[in-house]
Amino acid sequence: MRQLEAFTLGKKFGQPETNEDSLVIMPNLGYAVIDGVTDRNGTRFGGMLSGQFASRTVKRAIEIFLLAQGQPDQPDLQFQGGEHFVDYLGEAIHAGYAQHGALEAVEADWKLRGGCTVMAALLLGDRLEVVAVGDSGIRINGHDTLQVLKPLDDVTAILRRETWRYFEQRGASLEECDKHAAAMTWQGTRNQQAGTVTAAPEIVEAIEQSALSACRQHLPSVPEAEILVLIQHGISHGQGQFSNVTEPVLGYGGLDGFAVPKRFIETRSYPLAEIETIELFSDGYFKMGAEFGVASWETAFEEVEAEDLHKIGPYMSTKGTTALQLTDDRSYLGVRLK
Repeated sequence: MRQLEAFTLGKKFGQPETNEDSLVIMPNLGYAVIDGVTDRNGTRFGGMLSGQFASRTVKRAIEIFLLAQGQPDQPDLQFQGGEHFVDYLGEAIHAGYAQHGALEAVEADWKLRGGCTVMAALLLGDRLEVVAVGDSGIRINGHDTLQVLKPLDDVTAILRRETWRYFEQRGASLEECDKHAAAMTWQGTRNQQAGTVTAAPEIVEAIEQSALSACRQHLPSVPEAEILVLIQHGISHGQGQFSNVTEPVLGYGGLDGFAVPKRFIETRSYPLAEIETIELFSDGYFKMGAEFGVASWETAFEEVEAEDLHKIGPYMSTKGTTALQLTDDRSYLGVRLK
């Protein structure tokens, strides 16, 4: 290894301890970026919010796994392919639930589970083995990129954008637009708190129709019924119905302590001799750096913020930057081997 650069920052201003991203940095063994799923309801395990718990648990499991490579007395921890590795990480989260006396609760209610994505680059003998679940990314040698973004996020991002625009056109302040858009995105149109502005039937109907129309245009091959689940029930009440299931078009994978279907596990294998640079990143970076290194990636981040601060334009997202926090946690890990 000739050079290593790493950077991670939580989205909440002045609260770095709430960062749900994790990094694995083990030179000559392996690296990973892990992105904890934003908690939906305040569930905690061992004092940590559920997404942070999943992220930290997977970080530790990967470190243990890498240290065990080549140890004949630990056959279950030897690399046997992407599916075996992902199963191992899921079992670590599952064991964490049991340790905290929460196994029965999380088996019964998906909304209580912690979750995370993982992008792992494992240096095993003369190979680089890449294993990924979710939407964190990797760039090899500055051009070979793997990042699986989920169309499901486009539906809730469109719902947020359409809500924002609805209230903006009616003269609402930026703070009000963001507040109302967040309420719709997280709770869905059919779960708004009684008596609030966003619960008004005429507003619900207008935003539902606007969001549905935009989603039909953006995702013409997705069944309308799936789109409506997300529009009407949002991230908190609807998104989990698509997690780690293969039947819906909008199904997606994530580590949550239960089985991850093969469809959602991405693997790549490279001759290590051909690798010059490895760059891993979480989806808090909406644009990749032009070059290797933290400085270039942070420049790209600043460009995105300047162009689309609220994330309702070209970098449309389920959240935006506000006076209290950035759009998302972000992490970058770059390794130059040659």
